[in-house]
Amino acid sequence: MGGITEGLYVLRNVHSGLVLAVEEGRTHSGANVVQVEADDTAGQHWRITAVHDGGAVYHLEHVVSGKRLDVTGASEDNGANVQLWRANNFGAQEWILEQHADAPGQVTLINYVSGLLLEVADADTEPGGNVRQWEDTDHPAQWWALEAR
Repeated sequence: MGGITEGLYVLRNVHSGLVLAVEEGRTHSGANVVQVEADDTAGQHWRITAVHDGGAVYHLEHVVSGKRLDVTGASEDNGANVQLWRANNFGAQEWILEQHADAPGQVTLINYVSGLLLEVADADTEPGGNVRQWEDTDHPAQWWALEAR
């Protein structure tokens, strides 16, 4: 599996120190994904599973809703929003987790369809900062620490 172990994780943004969650605890398809203060509740937990056994492409499923991390409209554009969406086995819900050789436990999440990276918009460090996809800028707002649960 490319060195990533399947299981439950909290994803902490390296730049802000905040964690990936769904805005206001919503669970419907289309719910917006943001960064929030960590409280280690199930609403901040993501199940990472390989799309295919032995592969390096993963689904990230929000534990509470059962929905997947998804790029809105399967967009290939910089700035496209990231949301929850019901499982549909389309590449907009598939993520390549690229490990940082010089920072064990830190990854960059690359959307399979667009090739763009999951990031906190505008390097925001405040709770509620929006999460989107953007071209690789090699900025810590695009780096995520995987914290096993």
